[in-house]
Amino acid sequence: MRIRRSVFWFVVICAVLMVLVVWLGGKPTETPSPIMAATNVVPQPSTARAIAATSQPKSAAIPTTAPAARVAPGAPTSTPPSRTKAEQMKEGLGELNDEDIVFYGKVLDQFGSPVGNAKVAGSVQVNNGTREGVDKCSLVTDGNGLFTISGYKGKTLGIWITKNGYVMATTKTSFVYSHLWPEAEQHNPDPNNPVVIKMRKLQGAEPLVGIGKEYRLPFTGAPLFFDLLTGKVSDSGGDLQVVITRAPGSISKQNPGDWSIEFKPVSGGIMESDDATYRVSYEAPADGYQNSDLVQMNHDNPAWFDNIQRVFFLTSRNGQVYSKFYMDFGINGDPNGTIWFQFKGTANANGSRNWEGDSSTVAMTPQ
Repeated sequence: MRIRRSVFWFVVICAVLMVLVVWLGGKPTETPSPIMAATNVVPQPSTARAIAATSQPKSAAIPTTAPAARVAPGAPTSTPPSRTKAEQMKEGLGELNDEDIVFYGKVLDQFGSPVGNAKVAGSVQVNNGTREGVDKCSLVTDGNGLFTISGYKGKTLGIWITKNGYVMATTKTSFVYSHLWPEAEQHNPDPNNPVVIKMRKLQGAEPLVGIGKEYRLPFTGAPLFFDLLTGKVSDSGGDLQVVITRAPGSISKQNPGDWSIEFKPVSGGIMESDDATYRVSYEAPADGYQNSDLVQMNHDNPAWFDNIQRVFFLTSRNGQVYSKFYMDFGINGDPNGTIWFQFKGTANANGSRNWEGDSSTVAMTPQ
């Protein structure tokens, strides 16, 4: 009796299990919703720009009821390819080296009178990453000597002015507009304050004497007297006295030694100048001369050299001679060696400050 009852309950339990399996197998499976991780991390500017760029549609959006896709923070994003150095250089030149060229000028002669109807030639240097070259312009000054250059873009402007009976007498003829230069060197145009450009009204040429002589002389420590008109060296007289001192022993760049050279005008005055001023000086200065000019080279000076180049204006012989010249000098490296001089320039020996005439010597440009 107990065996029959056990069999009965076993059969009932199996039947119930089979019904549950069939019922559960026919029920549809639910898909769980995606879970977004909560975060308070702010994306970096480059990541934020990349996300914004990818979310911008390229064409008109199609209406849809589908939920918008989300980008999880920290997910990898596409970045634009890095620019080459050439592309960066081109962009930099375009932004900093391609400026509006505007220039206001006024041309005056040595007496302060305006120079009207003078021809102005302008050269604009262009280097903007796309094009490199020169744009040229030409115009004339008005009755007040005024002129304006505009309508160009570039980095620098060069100016040259010509008129019959006049010569340029201004040292600065180039002006910077590029922001690649320091701000203090950039030209700032001002219509109320035009740049004054000097020209010399020629007064008439006079005979000039060419200065051009090279010397190799033994070092004695005694003063040397140079006659610039004849090229001779003597113990007195002439136009320029030179006194040289030198430390004993060998002197060279590997073994710097103390040395000095002093220039003293003979019955006159001396004035140090520069190459640019030399080239536009058609008349000797009336004043500003000194009694001497001393150059010293100390062995502990980082800028020590065994030679120098100088440009001088000189009046000598009680105002009878006015000279302008380049001077190149080299100290003797060997105590028993020779010192070296070279003079190149022009002299007026007529008691006149006029340097308008021609001389036979071509000026030497100093290093």
